[in-house]
Amino acid sequence: MKLCMRVRHSSEGGKVEMAETSMEAVAGDTAAEPRKLVSFAHRQLREAILTNAIPADSTISQVQLAKHLGVSRTPLREALRLLEHEGLATVEVNKKVTVANVSPEDLDALYALRIQQESLAIFTSVQKADQDRLDRSREHLEGMQSAIGDHDYVRWANHHRIFHMSLVDGVSDRFCKSIRQNFDHAERYRRIYVNESDTNWNQSQVDHQSIFNALVEGNPAAAAELLASHYSHTAKGVLAAIDAGYTPELMNAAVTMAISLRFQQK
Repeated sequence: MKLCMRVRHSSEGGKVEMAETSMEAVAGDTAAEPRKLVSFAHRQLREAILTNAIPADSTISQVQLAKHLGVSRTPLREALRLLEHEGLATVEVNKKVTVANVSPEDLDALYALRIQQESLAIFTSVQKADQDRLDRSREHLEGMQSAIGDHDYVRWANHHRIFHMSLVDGVSDRFCKSIRQNFDHAERYRRIYVNESDTNWNQSQVDHQSIFNALVEGNPAAAAELLASHYSHTAKGVLAAIDAGYTPELMNAAVTMAISLRFQQK
């Protein structure tokens, strides 16, 4: 599988109209039952954004989206709320929809937050890991390896999400909600990273295995440091593709914070 990431820039502040051919690609089958229209619209728009069929930083009217998806404004609005929650789009007061930009600044801030939150979460949760949790984590680690071998990104992404959520199992609901939201926001950056080369994809599996080993060993400081290193690898791989000269100061500081947790380990 080869993902095709295309970033188009506009001379008019990034506000571009979606081409008819691109919208046809996401329209799909609109014969869905009414109760499934929200899911249908969200799924189609999310995939179009993630694959760059709808380019980053572009602006489209809700009327245009509803027309091409073949749905009414009500399910479309609900689908757009989900996209806003995932950090993929914003809905403006004039009923325009703007796709979130892919930028080194956003990447830096996002991965700094992820490292801060998840390193703290895994530091506290590792000590609570039971055999059932270890078995679930191992199952999805193996699922990721199998999907990489088949170049099946969709299957890999499903196992990947569950694996990462299992690492922070047991922390507060508020923490988990924020972690899930930032995880979803990072999806486009993950796709860029994986698309750059198979080497990146394989490196991610090496990172995941190391984190899992720390979980099995019951070593919270090592788990936190390895998780921070994993996210740093990913973010720097993306930066190499979108802005090689950018220095991720926030993320680097967050990594230092994660490493300092070793001094809190008893």
